[in-house]
Amino acid sequence: MKKSVAFLTLFLILFSFSTVAATEGDDCTSDNDCDTDEICEDDECTEEAISDEDKIEEAFECLEERADDCSSLTTQELALTIMATPDNIFDDCVEELEDRESSDHWGNIRDTALAIIALNHAGKDTEPSEDWLLDQTQTPTDLIWYIQQDSNLETECHIAYDSQDFTVTIGEDKKINSNAGSCLSLAQLNFWLQVDTDCYEETFQIECDEDFIASLLYKNSQSSTIYVLDQTLSSPAFGSIELSVDSQCLGESSCEYEATLWGALALLDTDHEVEEFMPYIIASSEANERYLPEAFIYLLTSYEDYANNLVSEQKLGNYWEAKSTPYNKYYDTALALLALTSSSSEQVTEAKDWLLFSQSSNGCWQNSVMETAMVLWALEGKAGRSSSSGGSSVTMCEEADFFCIPESECILGQDVSDNYFCGIGTSICCTDENIKTCSEYSGEVCLENKVCIGNSKRASDTDNCCTGSCEDRAEETECEANFYSCKDTCSDLQEPISTYSCDQGQTCCKTKTTTDEGSVWWIWLLIVLIIAVLIAIGYVYRDNLKLYWFQLRSKFKKDKGNKGTSPKGPGLPPRPGFPPVRRGPMPHQRRPAPNRPTRARAYDRRDKAMSETFRKLRDMSS
Repeated sequence: MKKSVAFLTLFLILFSFSTVAATEGDDCTSDNDCDTDEICEDDECTEEAISDEDKIEEAFECLEERADDCSSLTTQELALTIMATPDNIFDDCVEELEDRESSDHWGNIRDTALAIIALNHAGKDTEPSEDWLLDQTQTPTDLIWYIQQDSNLETECHIAYDSQDFTVTIGEDKKINSNAGSCLSLAQLNFWLQVDTDCYEETFQIECDEDFIASLLYKNSQSSTIYVLDQTLSSPAFGSIELSVDSQCLGESSCEYEATLWGALALLDTDHEVEEFMPYIIASSEANERYLPEAFIYLLTSYEDYANNLVSEQKLGNYWEAKSTPYNKYYDTALALLALTSSSSEQVTEAKDWLLFSQSSNGCWQNSVMETAMVLWALEGKAGRSSSSGGSSVTMCEEADFFCIPESECILGQDVSDNYFCGIGTSICCTDENIKTCSEYSGEVCLENKVCIGNSKRASDTDNCCTGSCEDRAEETECEANFYSCKDTCSDLQEPISTYSCDQGQTCCKTKTTTDEGSVWWIWLLIVLIIAVLIAIGYVYRDNLKLYWFQLRSKFKKDKGNKGTSPKGPGLPPRPGFPPVRRGPMPHQRRPAPNRPTRARAYDRRDKAMSETFRKLRDMSS
């Protein structure tokens, strides 16, 4: 029993050293010297790089573990998890989402829109919920609308509405001379006519005695930016142009911006027209930057200007994070990538690399179902189910060697999107790519020392047609090259690192390490506990340890007692633990007398503690 205590103590000591060694890496000469999940690099065992496919698989495993049977998820988490399309819990989440439906909706407009997108992805009928969503439309009251008329010559125009006809003159200086009834009043230095808010339902018919053009313009009442609705219409002299304000938003009692974003996307995904929502979404985007509106607008319209703006808003060439975002950079980056699925810009590639680099060791992002599901939706873009095929799986458009392109670029008869999946937004599956030259896209090819600030897309003459602008490539700091941030001061959620450098006296900051990110604080705690245990054992069993140490030094040789024989020669050392025997001159040796008793050794010259030790040793040896 006493020996086992000593061996246990020795084992704990060796274990503590091996634990520390494991944190610092092992020396090696080849991969065979390392564990199965390590490689030998620079004479040290390090973790083998995990492939992107393995990281994605780990993410799905973590999502399924976190979601479990889906019953604990919020409606938003449920919908995003379904869009991520995990194999093992997909059907459970769909069933759970359907069970939560009440009176054709899921409590509020945003969640109902997300549920429609998710269930449509699962091949379920969502028509009653779509009708409920359309019933939540409101008329935006914070938009100002204008009518613009113009002609190369001075012209007289008639404007008819509400069974009335009003005459105005447009001079050579392009100014209008008078109001046109109660609905249209002079505005913007008399260049335009402003539409009264009570007249948004009216249709305005315009006729002029010279060739003319007319269009509708709009702006948010809190912004100076003015937008043109769709396109400018033209008419010959005495021809006619009809204009009407058609603007809607979604909200329970007034317009709700995020609800309108997701609602318009849900309606587009279920083949509804969404043009009437665009003026409110576009004009209110400046006041709602926190929702990353450029991503939604590009998904809803495929307007390249919004793709360019979205790419230019990327932070440090790695991720997106909207100002005052209600979510975080992982969610926002995934949302941007959803919109830029077809983009070939290097910013998109770097954002995907950054997401995989930022993945936690357990496979999730932020240990969150919502962020992990959103990222997987963006990175994988899995096809769901097809309602037209009875809920069976559908084939990705690219897998069928077809092309996901904007609906406006797909020639009539080439649309096969009913049978093949392209994801959410305006892109549809087309049998032909119908690509144009870079110049036809109003783009250019950036030189090697330039970078495209904006969207980059495939053209017939290049794979990297920059529809934004080519600018000098900014030198990336060592810190940024390793996916960290250069800041004047690290935030509360970050910590400085001295390993990588920044410019202009900035500090390289990284997100603070958590236990799920691979923290080793518990190892040091274990070492401290082991040392404390060793001290306690050493104190309690101090006598046994002293005896064990003596046995170790004597190599556990048993004392067989004095047989009456003398030492074999003067050159032999004394036995361990015994004082040397001084010998006088020995001219000759005599054999001891027969039957003469051997003289016993005297121990009385030793200290008491040592005598007690020898006594215990004799007892154990007997």
